[in-house]
Amino acid sequence: MVLQHQALAVDRVKARVRVLDRTSGKETDWPYDRLIVATGARSRKLGLAGEDSENVFFLKGLADGIRMRRFIDERQPRQAVIVGAGYIALEVAEALRERNVATTVLYRGANPYSGLEPEMGPKIVNELEAHGVVFRGNVRPFSFTTENGRAVKVATDQGDFSADLFFIGAGVQPNVELAREAGLTIGPAGGIAVNERMETSDPAIFAAGDCCEKVHRVSGRPVLSPLGDTANKEGRVAGENAAGGNARFYGIVGAACVKVFSLEIGMAGITEAAAKKLGLAAVSQVVEANSRVGIYPGAQPTMLKIVADQASGRLLGGNWIGRDGEARKINTLAVALFNDMTLEQISRLDLAYAPPFSPVWDPLLIAANLLKRKVGK
Repeated sequence: MVLQHQALAVDRVKARVRVLDRTSGKETDWPYDRLIVATGARSRKLGLAGEDSENVFFLKGLADGIRMRRFIDERQPRQAVIVGAGYIALEVAEALRERNVATTVLYRGANPYSGLEPEMGPKIVNELEAHGVVFRGNVRPFSFTTENGRAVKVATDQGDFSADLFFIGAGVQPNVELAREAGLTIGPAGGIAVNERMETSDPAIFAAGDCCEKVHRVSGRPVLSPLGDTANKEGRVAGENAAGGNARFYGIVGAACVKVFSLEIGMAGITEAAAKKLGLAAVSQVVEANSRVGIYPGAQPTMLKIVADQASGRLLGGNWIGRDGEARKINTLAVALFNDMTLEQISRLDLAYAPPFSPVWDPLLIAANLLKRKVGK
């Protein structure tokens, strides 16, 4: 590994990379037989006036976290405003409340996490508010008002919100500039286009991680999925094939989980709304149950929603929310989705049972049996 060196350009004809030594300022050409592009992604900016102020933060790498932590330690902010309500934004909200910072979350949608089913939203909002976070949905930010290089308020279509610290969690965008300038194909989702071998449009160049697209096994479409486990799997495939192997990356099903204070949320596949946008006649089922046998200590309310194709009964997706292992339970749905299982097959699964861990009828089995009644009609 060579640190403090930056790739400036890729010459595919001569098979070499122009590299800048950031310590000495010297540029040299490095030849390659096989090249792997793993340029990652960066925080998405909103293009708002004042968003580059010293107390407006984004969070993508370790340096961002160090800068934000140092600001909090030194300036002791008392009020924070977060723009966005995805994974990172709500994790930041939790961390700020742990530091006793009054926190308001502004989001463009009615409920947090745009990729979740609407039934999950109110439970997340209730959890935020129970821990002192103010959530404001359907808010559109316009600009930051600054004084002496520091933002003092953000203007929105619902008025102004003042704070000492601002955080923007609007997702990430892939770093594809180097690949685009080299003439590699950029896919419809905005990432570098790759095949199962992680080859780009140039068979001598591979790409892996947040900079490239992945095929969603449920929708069949290329998507961006900036998650660490996915990047690791892709990197393994790209590295093996660059060394002469023949490995394959078989796509994703969108499995993910997140914690909001003591609430766990798991998700996999696509939502009912997304399925209908794809032209599928989707049907769904919501089940509310106990996480364990009801009389067993530690039993908690849990909610599961699954979505299936009405014609075939194929599982399309699901969300699971609660306080007792739901983040891990979603992996059962991920396996079912990866293998194109139907509701009939899922309803016959032999799932482990014991009172400390689940009710006699697992909520997934209940949901599959109920949803089967809506299939083929």
